[in-house]
Amino acid sequence: MAKPEADDDKTRVWTPPTQSDDKIPKRFQASVVIVVGYAQGMEYPLTKNYSVIGRDADVEVPLKDPLVSRRHAAIVFHEGAFLLKDLESTNGTLMKGALIQQTDLCHRDKFRIGDTTLQFIVMDTGSGRTYEIGG
Repeated sequence: MAKPEADDDKTRVWTPPTQSDDKIPKRFQASVVIVVGYAQGMEYPLTKNYSVIGRDADVEVPLKDPLVSRRHAAIVFHEGAFLLKDLESTNGTLMKGALIQQTDLCHRDKFRIGDTTLQFIVMDTGSGRTYEIGG
C-alpha cells in the first residue's frame, strides 16, 4: 500500500483566528463605544484581529460591570469581516435582544454585555467613508 502524500486533499473546517497580536489592516479604523453603562461615551480603538471584552485588566475593552465575565466576548477580524463572539460567558452576549454565540458585526451594531450596551464603529480610511462591513 502506498504511503499518502503530504498534500492529500483533506476536509478543513473554518475557524476564526484565536487570540494573537496580528493587526487589523490599517485601512480600517474600528472601535467600540460604551453607549449605556459605566464610563458611558468611552471609546476603545480596536487594532488587533482578536480583541477581548471583559472585566480582566489585560483585555482590550475593559468593562466595570459585575454581570460581565472576566473574558466575556471578543471582536474578531477575519477574512475582511468583523465578528462578535461570546467566549462562553456566564450571562451571555445579546444582539438585537437575542443571545448569540457568534454573529457578523456591522457598522453601528449595538450589543449588550451585562448591563453595558456597546456600539461597534468601523471606518474605511482608504475611502474616508464610514460604512458597514459584512451582512
